[in-house]
Amino acid sequence: MEKQRFSVHKNIIPFCISMFLKLFDSVKIVRGAKNAIIFDASTGFLQFIPIAFFDLLSNEHQNYFILKKQLDNDSLEVLEEYINFIIDNKLGVILNTKKELSTFQNTSEFKETPTFVDYLILDINSSDVLDDVLLQQICDLRIKYLQIRFSELELNDIIKVIRKLSLLNDSSINELSLVANYDLQLVTFIKENQYSISNKFLHFILHSSNEQGSQTLEHVQLSIIKNRINIPLSCGLVDLKNINFNRNFYLEAKQYNSCLNKKISIDVNGNIKNCPSMPQSFGNIKDTTLENSLNHPEFKKYWNLTKDNIEVCKDCEFRYICTDCRAYTEQTSFNKEGLDTSKPLKCGYNPYTGEWEEWSTNPLKQKAIESYGMQVFLKK
Repeated sequence: MEKQRFSVHKNIIPFCISMFLKLFDSVKIVRGAKNAIIFDASTGFLQFIPIAFFDLLSNEHQNYFILKKQLDNDSLEVLEEYINFIIDNKLGVILNTKKELSTFQNTSEFKETPTFVDYLILDINSSDVLDDVLLQQICDLRIKYLQIRFSELELNDIIKVIRKLSLLNDSSINELSLVANYDLQLVTFIKENQYSISNKFLHFILHSSNEQGSQTLEHVQLSIIKNRINIPLSCGLVDLKNINFNRNFYLEAKQYNSCLNKKISIDVNGNIKNCPSMPQSFGNIKDTTLENSLNHPEFKKYWNLTKDNIEVCKDCEFRYICTDCRAYTEQTSFNKEGLDTSKPLKCGYNPYTGEWEEWSTNPLKQKAIESYGMQVFLKK
């Protein structure tokens, strides 16, 4: 195996007749085609590790005392470095008996929520969309996360929508996220009315600004960015900056699609979809309900499509901590059920080489980029 050096403290490993290495419950390891990673969901720590060390860590019943007796001096030194790396970074603990090992309980099952759907993305180009009927549906479905994205809407209309959010104070919503063009008047309105807008956690993402930064105001988070968010074409970017270390996200991604599971959306035309960027519609909010659309036999068809069943992604070490995108793909692979299992279009990582590249310049992606009308994203 490739020799990878970590800082090492001599004599940290005690003498014993059996020795087991137990990773803490928040620490996860994932193997890819070329690399493996170890990360701590509680701290955000992440590091590449050799695949050979991954194989050892995968077997928590490996007796390292016996293994060390079988190694030559060079291999033994490398192994001790890796074990010390785990201990030094507080990723695990040394145990001396299997009885001690059995006292550690792993909670590796994803805990389902009792609701049909948890996430709603609402693209708005009119302040009339968020009416009493839709607000009641959001409450009835017990939506937990609502994101409203404003598309070409005047400031007064945006404020009208924001003022309606207080009607969701008694709902099951945990977080409200709002995406809009940066406007100094909008920032002023948010700051002056933060307590009356909603009693929920509010995250305002204001794009196309000349400056960048974030500010926390009690239960309101203001994120101001320079980049323009082109709704809905900006969706689906896979980047190391978007890695999600949340332990529940990791567990969910191992069983379900990391983007579409328990998600419902309404595009700017009122069409009810899995995601506003996807082509298939399951009715329109003007003549049907969110619940009726959820009951459509094809609505949940992508919910169980994990990264283990998506081309290229299935060989990637980041597959359980990065999100998926079924709206914008390379359009190269479909399974026997007709589901698109192609790699996300906006991913520039190659797990076979371990290298990142600018996704928009990849010649193999140009046909799909043209198909989606994404020439605006091409790097000059």
